[in-house]
Amino acid sequence: MMPLRRHLGLLVGPQEMGRTWYFWVGFVIVIGVGAAAPQYLGRFDLLNLANFLTSIFLALSLCLIWGFCGILSLGQAAFLGLGGYAYGVAGINFIESHGNTWAALGIGLAVPVLLAAVLGFVMFYARLKGVYVAILMLVVTLLFETFLNQTAGQGWFIGEAHLGGNNGLGRFSGVIKKPPSFIFSEGGIKFLGKSYAFFYLTFGLAVLCYLGLRILVNSKLGYVMVAIREDPERTEALGYDVRLIQLIVFCISALLASMSGILYVSWGRFITPDVFGVYNNILPVIWVAVAGRKSLTATVIGTLVLVWLSQRLTETDYAFVVLGGILLGAMMLLPEGVITGIVDRGTALRARLAARKSARA
Repeated sequence: MMPLRRHLGLLVGPQEMGRTWYFWVGFVIVIGVGAAAPQYLGRFDLLNLANFLTSIFLALSLCLIWGFCGILSLGQAAFLGLGGYAYGVAGINFIESHGNTWAALGIGLAVPVLLAAVLGFVMFYARLKGVYVAILMLVVTLLFETFLNQTAGQGWFIGEAHLGGNNGLGRFSGVIKKPPSFIFSEGGIKFLGKSYAFFYLTFGLAVLCYLGLRILVNSKLGYVMVAIREDPERTEALGYDVRLIQLIVFCISALLASMSGILYVSWGRFITPDVFGVYNNILPVIWVAVAGRKSLTATVIGTLVLVWLSQRLTETDYAFVVLGGILLGAMMLLPEGVITGIVDRGTALRARLAARKSARA
């Protein structure tokens, strides 16, 4: 009982906004609205909403590593894409023998984390930081994109899965076998990408991930992460192994990003090398920076709004220009993020009003 109470207490810790009762009433209302959404949305809107939710894990991965640990990564799409490809390849090869996707899910999560462990060890123990980490991650991601675009030939099979070159793995490759949706038992408990079940699965995972990260950032590790963000040299002087902590957080962020890739593949049953491109690496930076990189709550809200806006803007030729303009304006007016900036200013205003009221009394 005591460990449970302690973890519940971490949900309202000072490292994350949302420490008042009305915040949690609003949170419960949002959960209720989300749970009821499939009953009121059409099939197309539900499909889009499920796709939007898959982006939350990618955004939270960047928020964790950048907003709380101070490491800007321009290559989170590497973990998303690698997780998606690993899940798809494993699923195509193992679904008939296993009857479920547990093995594919494990491989899809393990491969990006292994890559993050190797890259993180090289970067952090070589004392790389700042722009060098960002550039290295972007280069690694573009290398994956370049390599996979050249895998269209008949020699590029992994078992029964054809990588497909720039057509991708699955629907557009001309190969009959596609990556499977989630199947979690031989009896056939399926979460097809177009189904209500898949929406509820993605929605539930997003909520659990958000709550779990709230506990993490308010734990002792979360405080050390923030200390590293603010002053890594002083944190190391206090006896903390800064490089090891950075490596651990980097691996956690890779795990989160890989969830976006796995869910995306399960949703659409295909993936292409485009997911590794510059556009998909810069988008999460825009989501997190505009909303507020130091807040999980702001990141979730901002991501959903900006992903919806991005989809609407795809009908024009100026989608990325508009998003870049939003980022530029937000950074000039509210450098800490629009949502966190508004919340901070509202808190400061309430504090001043309360001080004036007490002074008059």
